[in-house]
Amino acid sequence: MPELVDIAVIGATGAVGESIIEQLGELEFAIGQIYPVASSASVGETVMIAKRPASVGDLADFDFSTVRLALFAVPADVAAEYVPQAVDLGCTVIDCSSAFRADANVPLVIAGALSNDAIASLGGQSILSVPGSLAAELALLLQPVNAEVEITRVNVMACMSASHAGKAGVNELASQAAGLLGGKPAEAEVFAHQSAFNLIPEVGAMGEDGYTLTEASTASELQRLLEASEMTVDVSCIQVPVFYGNSMSVTIETRYPFGVDELTQIFAGIDGVSLFSGAEQRGLPTPVTDLQSSDQTCVGRIRESRAQQNALNLWITSDNVRKSAAKNVIAISQVLLESYL
Repeated sequence: MPELVDIAVIGATGAVGESIIEQLGELEFAIGQIYPVASSASVGETVMIAKRPASVGDLADFDFSTVRLALFAVPADVAAEYVPQAVDLGCTVIDCSSAFRADANVPLVIAGALSNDAIASLGGQSILSVPGSLAAELALLLQPVNAEVEITRVNVMACMSASHAGKAGVNELASQAAGLLGGKPAEAEVFAHQSAFNLIPEVGAMGEDGYTLTEASTASELQRLLEASEMTVDVSCIQVPVFYGNSMSVTIETRYPFGVDELTQIFAGIDGVSLFSGAEQRGLPTPVTDLQSSDQTCVGRIRESRAQQNALNLWITSDNVRKSAAKNVIAISQVLLESYL
C-alpha cells in the first residue's frame, strides 16, 4: 500500500483555496490528512473535505514539518513570507500567487501542457509556481500552435471577472449591484471604481509605462511558457461586471500562413478544450452560460483577421478560479503524488 501524503492548503477559505479543497476531496490517491490553513481572521471556521467537516488552522502557528505538500492560494506577499518557511521544513510547495513566477529557478507549470521530459524535471523541485489565469489559458492553447507554426505576435484584450480579486471582489460586485438596484450609491473598496454595471480599464497596479502589473506579468509568463522570448505580446485588461470566468479576445500572428481549419484541428486535439462553432452554437461561448461548474476552456469565433496578414482572431472564456488555478494545482499535485512524494 502506498505511503499516505499529508497536505496543507494555505488560504483554505479563499475562492481558489475552497476550490482546491473541493477537488482534493474527489481524488483517489494516497492522500492522508488534509490541513485547511488560513489567516487569523478565518481561524476556527469549518470547511468540508470529502463531505467531512474540518477546522481551519492559523497560518502563523502552522507547523509545516507535519506535511509533505503545501498548496498556497494566498496573496503574493503572504506567499513570499511563508513559502520559504515551508520549504525549509521539508515541504514541496505549489504556489498560485505571483511571488515566484518571475524566478527563473522556479518552474512555471501548466499540468495539461507537460511533456514526459517536463514531468521528469519536476522531481526534486521544492517550489512549483502556477501561472496567472490568463497566461495559463493562453499557453494551453498556443503552445501546440507555436510548435506547428511559429507565433510572432499575440494581442489580447482580457475581460477580468470579479473573482480575479477573490471572494472580496465577488462580494463587492454583488453588494453594489443589489444596492444600486435599490437606489443606494455604490461604495468601492476592492476595485478602483464602481464595478457593478461598469467597465474599469485598469486591473492591478499601474506601471510607469502605462501597463498594469497584471498585463505585464501575463505577457512575460506567456513568453516563458512558450519558450518564445522574441514573440511580441500585448495585453490589455478590463474589469467587467461578471462574477466568475475570465474571457479574452485574442489575435495571433504567425510567421507563415495558417488557416482557420488548421487552428481548429489543433484545438480539437487539446484535452479540456471545448470548441464552439456553427449556427446551433453560434460560436459564442460566454462565462455565464457555458462555465457553470465547467473544467473546459471554451473557444469560439475563430476567424481570419481582415487587418493583418497571417493573423487569426478568436474568443476564449474559462473559469479562472476552478479551472485555470485550482484544477491546475490539483493536476500538478497528482503528478507529484504519482511520481515523487
